[in-house]
Amino acid sequence: VVVNHSTQIINIALQTMTLINGIIVSAVLLSYGLVVASAKEVHRHPAEGSDAGRLRRNRHLKKMNKLQTTKMDGKKKNVDSNNNKKKDEEDVAFWTRLLQVDGRGKETEIGSMPIVPRPPTPTTLPPVNTPNPISSIRTPNPTQRPVTTPSPTRRPVVSVPDTTNTPTYSPITDTPTYSPSPADEDGTNSCGLTPTERRSQITDALSVISLPDLFDQTGTPQRQALDWIIKDDPSKLCPEDNSLVQRYTLAVFYYATNGADWKQCSAPDDFDEESIIKANEACKLTTVNATTIFPNDLRGTNAWLTSDSECLWGGLSCYASGTSNELQVNVVEFENNGLSGSLPSEMEELAKMRFFALERGSISGPIPSSYGNIKSLLLLDFDFNNLDGTLPDTLWELVNLRQLDLNDNNLEGEVSDKIGQLKQLRFFQIDNNRMEGTIPNMGDIPNISLVGLSGNNFAGAMPSEVCDLRPTPLQTLVVDCDIECAIPECCTSCVPA
Repeated sequence: VVVNHSTQIINIALQTMTLINGIIVSAVLLSYGLVVASAKEVHRHPAEGSDAGRLRRNRHLKKMNKLQTTKMDGKKKNVDSNNNKKKDEEDVAFWTRLLQVDGRGKETEIGSMPIVPRPPTPTTLPPVNTPNPISSIRTPNPTQRPVTTPSPTRRPVVSVPDTTNTPTYSPITDTPTYSPSPADEDGTNSCGLTPTERRSQITDALSVISLPDLFDQTGTPQRQALDWIIKDDPSKLCPEDNSLVQRYTLAVFYYATNGADWKQCSAPDDFDEESIIKANEACKLTTVNATTIFPNDLRGTNAWLTSDSECLWGGLSCYASGTSNELQVNVVEFENNGLSGSLPSEMEELAKMRFFALERGSISGPIPSSYGNIKSLLLLDFDFNNLDGTLPDTLWELVNLRQLDLNDNNLEGEVSDKIGQLKQLRFFQIDNNRMEGTIPNMGDIPNISLVGLSGNNFAGAMPSEVCDLRPTPLQTLVVDCDIECAIPECCTSCVPA
């Protein structure tokens, strides 16, 4: 009995302990579950939780997106900046090679023009400093595209007059007029001459530059320029004035290219002080490319035919030359300024000019052969106009020429093998004209860098001497695809017909 009773007690104790253990285990599991649930609630993704959690999540996402966008924009700006910097460096490098400027920023072949103040003129000129070396040069990239715009109506050509059949011109009614000065009304003037004597002597002096017959025809640019010099020019130059020829030449250029219709810097309608100030303020032209190449030139931003020195007219820059320190035109630069009419042969009188650029206009007629006399020219750029006729042989006498840019005109005929005489040439572009014949041998031009011949009627094969210049110094050579020229061994690309 005792044994059975003890056994029962032990069984009860074991059951009790099992129950207690179960309760303890359940409590532990319940506590663990509560802890895990609490932890999950704390770390649950806000988007799966309460509204407050979703708001916090949205704010977090917006912040991260903004940060990522800022980083991407920063990278893009860095890339764009690097690309622009690389492009600028390439432009500077190309023009540095073009004009043979050494790494120290000094011209290696043509010395800098001396710049010194000019003696007193009718208008006070700004001081001109001692020239600094050339530091950087920029220019637009060469263009290679066909002409898509129709040629405007051609005007009579007067730049190369024919003495046997001189054309006549209708009077131009918008010529600026001035009131005669008191000196003229008195019958004498500051030159110590009567008006008749002054006119006769100035006409004689300028008859050496222009055909006298052109002075007798109403409406010719030469007649208009002569009348302006004698009657209307506020400077009232004397026959022996050193600036007479230059001022007259530029006046002929103004009238020959229909200066009254230019987009900027046309002569004022009236020459009272208020009109001149207004016209000068409206003139924003400057010699863009030449500013960096010739930084110490005296450059103009005033309206044309004003009383200031002609060197202060927009689109021009000058330097002082010779013992007399007379200002000589160094740069004539116009781009997309509405120039039309024709090129006057008188521009050869600007014998010290080094840049002559008339881009994107409507100038028609031939290139005057007299331009071959401007031996100082480094750049001749008449692209995107309506020039016609053949290339004058005198162009191949411009032995200092670095750039000859005549693309997108209506020029015809052949390119002479005499182009090989231009030993300094770096850039030759005559795309999109009507040139024909075989491609000239340019193998004797030692530093030619770019040649554009596409959009013409050339025939045959590329001369092997030209191919021998590839890939250096000749970096770019573009032709029509019907020209026999291996790509890229010789030609860099071709343009389909």
